[in-house]
Amino acid sequence: MKKYIVILLLPLLVFTISCEDIDSSPNTNKYTYYDDISDITYLNSSFYTTNYDLSGNAGEQIDLIVYDIVDTETVMNNKFSLGLNGQGYFSITNDGNDLFLQSRSNYNIFKLSNTGEIAYLSNDTLDTKWLPSGLTYNSSNDSLVFLYRNTEKGNQYRLREVSKLFSQQSKNDREFVLNGLDTTLYGALCIAYKEPNLYVLAFDGQEDVLITMDYSSLNLISNESVNDSTAVGIDIVNNSIYLSYRDRTISLFKEL
Repeated sequence: MKKYIVILLLPLLVFTISCEDIDSSPNTNKYTYYDDISDITYLNSSFYTTNYDLSGNAGEQIDLIVYDIVDTETVMNNKFSLGLNGQGYFSITNDGNDLFLQSRSNYNIFKLSNTGEIAYLSNDTLDTKWLPSGLTYNSSNDSLVFLYRNTEKGNQYRLREVSKLFSQQSKNDREFVLNGLDTTLYGALCIAYKEPNLYVLAFDGQEDVLITMDYSSLNLISNESVNDSTAVGIDIVNNSIYLSYRDRTISLFKEL
């Protein structure tokens, strides 16, 4: 009799497992309305950025978002699905034609068209102790400039110039120290370059700060408060510094 009961229950067990599999199917719903935005870059008279996916859902969750500033208001112009997930915060820059992004979470580097078409996926050849902390473009030698922070020595940074095709060794690789910044999870977040200076948006443990350095010597020129702790992106348009904020706004910070 016990043997019969076991045989009878087997189909029920299989059915129960099947139902659980159906219920545990990944949630691919896309809700980006409340997502923060990330770093910004200015191309073709518009700002480009990506959303920082907060949903935790599977599937395509990250967009390339295009913003214009109209009478000081940040207005969405367009957006394009990148077909990506799990990238976290993106640093972004452009070379006048294409966009380049680096994930702070997993080191992935993408080259994109301005409509979100992915040209390649790559990675820089560094030990994982070096945390991605900014990306910009140097037009004088047509190179991408990456900033990294040493997670084992929180105030040590590394600035690297790399070919856009990643087919060559770094053209310039320099280590330096930035004191007074958060040395746990944050520190420097993103960078912008306008000859002769490098601009670093960072967190000092209490608020965001803008650090200005001489690009050639990497000597500190200034460290000024942003009077905010929600700034997430930086770019230079003509002779003006613009910052982006988590709440999807972009605004002029100061004239150079």
